[in-house]
Amino acid sequence: MHRVHAGYTVLLPVAAERAAAASELLAELAAQPERLRFAQSTTTHFATITILPAQTYRGEPLPATLLFATSFCGPARVHVRELVALMAEPLRAVFGCCEGFPERCSNDELEAFLVARRSGDAFYSGMQNLSPLDVERHHELREAIEGFLDERQAEGSLPETASGVRRAIQSFVRSRPELAWVQESFAPPAGTWLALHWRTLIAGAIAVPVLAALVACSVARIFVHDAMLGDVVEGGWIAVGLLVAFGLGLVLAIRDAERDQTYVAERQPDALVRELAATQNRPVVNEFTIVGPIKEEGTLRPLGLRMLLWLVARLAEGIPGLRAPIEIPTVATARWIAADRGRRLVFISNYTNSAEGYVRDFIDVTAGAKNINLSFGFGRGYPKTRWIVDAGAITDPNAFSYVVAANQRPTAFWYGPYRNLSIDNIRVNRQIREGVLAKLDDDDARKWLLLL
Repeated sequence: MHRVHAGYTVLLPVAAERAAAASELLAELAAQPERLRFAQSTTTHFATITILPAQTYRGEPLPATLLFATSFCGPARVHVRELVALMAEPLRAVFGCCEGFPERCSNDELEAFLVARRSGDAFYSGMQNLSPLDVERHHELREAIEGFLDERQAEGSLPETASGVRRAIQSFVRSRPELAWVQESFAPPAGTWLALHWRTLIAGAIAVPVLAALVACSVARIFVHDAMLGDVVEGGWIAVGLLVAFGLGLVLAIRDAERDQTYVAERQPDALVRELAATQNRPVVNEFTIVGPIKEEGTLRPLGLRMLLWLVARLAEGIPGLRAPIEIPTVATARWIAADRGRRLVFISNYTNSAEGYVRDFIDVTAGAKNINLSFGFGRGYPKTRWIVDAGAITDPNAFSYVVAANQRPTAFWYGPYRNLSIDNIRVNRQIREGVLAKLDDDDARKWLLLL
């Protein structure tokens, strides 16, 4: 079974008469997190459960909405089945506060409900192809090796060469029954590549052959005078032209809306910033939830947002043969959601250290600021962009920080088991596990030892 990392998101309007009860229930679960048995899940890395407040977009009400979001590894069906098996009753209580949830449903019905109500998202993972067990084991391996090295160094019995030290480590690892798993293959299982890239492959499988066939038919038409072939070529190029015109029209409409923007977020009160910071003061890994309507200028922005987030998702996972996956040093997972038919943007992140430093990581360089424009530029209060990726956080970086603070909401319930491991720790631990028994020359052995 593959360990591809993805986001599972469910968004459900909260029943008006159950809103207070929903808030109380989430407060109880936050105080008694063991009731939601995520710690026993073999597929869950992080989980966020909170209520998005009622807001408006161009006078249209956006309802108070329950957000249930997990970061998980493996097939989605396996993840949902495990959640239901572990915590069916509290899940029924949580979703029972929402419109459209079937009361007194069976476990099978609950599973089917969660599968049917999954919402799309643009998901980034900095810990791809890792299960929670992998993260735990890799940390234990590193601690065991470092303990062994400390002991041998105190005795003065470490070999003098890097290769010698590494051979001693390998002998130690092989001698420990609790580390027998290290000798198992860590290569991604069959189906991993397809599970990660299937959306890109579908898009390519449709676009590339169709365009290639159209070009071939156009060339053939020069030599073959056939009415049907002519109709196919003419109709095909008209369709391509219409698609290009639609894309250009959408971009031009968004550019026109950019010129009309008047509101930009201002510095938030210090008291609010301190209140929000108090929810993000765990030693290593923190979480925040940002939610707000998109900019109201331009009627096509909701459609543009959904299309852009599809692109962001493909860039995050990498485009085979064209672009490597995005890598963000301080982020374990991030998720963008075009909620309410693209009228509201939701962002969830599990990240290392403080929010201020985390936010600044993106806007200190122009390339990073352009990526932020692409993924956040439609949010209400975001500084004015130009052609979607220009200006914005590049020319007004402080306003990006202000809009983050203005739209951040305290998270009602968060599950994050790696509170003492940064994403950098997790990545390095993985490199140690991958290299401990690998065949390395002297130079690579020295580089590997520097990881410890």
